[in-house]
Formats: sequence, structure tokens, C-alpha cells
Amino acid sequence: MASSGAIYVLKTLKEKYDLEYDKLAEYAILWLRYKLNQKKPYYDTQLNYFYNNYIVKNKCYNNKIKDSGNMTYKDIIDTKKDLMDIKEMTKFSYPFKLLLLLYDKNNKKSGNCTHSDYAKMFAKEFIEINKISNNIGSSSYNKMLYRLSDDYNNLISKCTNFPPLPKIKTPLTTVIPVLSTFSVIPVFLGIAYKYSLFGVDKLFQRQYLRKKLKKVKKKLKLNI
Repeated sequence: MASSGAIYVLKTLKEKYDLEYDKLAEYAILWLRYKLNQKKPYYDTQLNYFYNNYIVKNKCYNNKIKDSGNMTYKDIIDTKKDLMDIKEMTKFSYPFKLLLLLYDKNNKKSGNCTHSDYAKMFAKEFIEINKISNNIGSSSYNKMLYRLSDDYNNLISKCTNFPPLPKIKTPLTTVIPVLSTFSVIPVFLGIAYKYSLFGVDKLFQRQYLRKKLKKVKKKLKLNI
């Protein structure tokens, strides 16, 4: 599910926003980390392990993308493969979820938006992941901070009651990315309803129950 969702993220963001490959990779990796963090036994799965076992030899990731030369989805992920080796990436999952919830609740509002408690929680979480950025010393990690900050700031431009974020602690080696005037978070809200982003995936639950029921019926037939 996380794997197919990541391809959907890459495909949709490329078609809708024509983002640069590195930005596509950042959002796809952010999605992967979020999905893996949702439930056990995948919570402790390292991104590098997932990459080696579910992306490297996955046919869907290695198919050439139409009108993109010889690029594949794996090639796009590889532009930010160093993020796969950063175990602290797991800390992005909760603020990312809060950001999705804030957009979901305030997509068409302005002024005093609702769920300001989520915004305060997001700001608090952002401060924590910002604190450890210097210890990690990765320019890619810092650019992920800018991604979250950028999407949040696009939201608070209309939700004036949301708290501002602190300045990102940027190492001298980091090139500060150009801030976007739009947010791609609405794309993830579409995935929310397609892949049950905010809760247990009922579709997969039903599939599991159907398979289990078939096995029970098969056993009953054998015993008759």
C-alpha cells in the first residue's frame, strides 16, 4: 500500500504541478515515511530497508515514465536517496499528518480558521525537528524542513490565527530552496480518500476478511 501510494504521489504531482525531480522525491519519501509510521509492524522499518526490498527490483518503479526520456520512478527517488539513510526522517511523520489535517479542515476557509490547536501542535513539532537539524548535518534534511514550512506558510497566509514558525537552522552548505507560492498538500488530501490516509484502510480490511471467510468456507466443505 505505501509503495503503490508513493507511485501515485509521484505520478500525480508530476502531472498536476510538473515539479522538479528532487521535489517529487522529497514528497514521495515523506509519504512513505508517514505510511510506514502508521501501524505496526512497519513502524520501525527503515526507509533504506524499504528501498532495497520494495523499490529496487519493483517493476512498477522501474518502468519508464511516458514523455520523460528514460526516467523511471526509481530514478526520481534516487535523486534524494540520501534521505533514506536518515533515521530521524521518522520525526517528520506526525507534523506531516497534522499538516494534512489542517488543510483538510480549512481548505476553503480564511481568517480565523478552525482547529488552531492542531496548528499549535504542528508548530511545536516543527521546533523539535528543527532543533536536531544541525546535529544531522544533511542539506536534504533541511530542505525537507523547508517543504513543511512552505506548505504551512501557504496555509497561514489565509489562516491568520495560526502561529508562525521559527526560522530554520540552515547549515552554511545548504542552498535555501526557492519558496513556492502554492501548496501541493491538496493532492495528498485526494490520496487521503483514495488510500484511507487518516485511518485504518477499510478496503484492505474487507479484503482480508473476505480471504479469511473463503478459507473458513473451504475448511467447512472439506469437513462435510
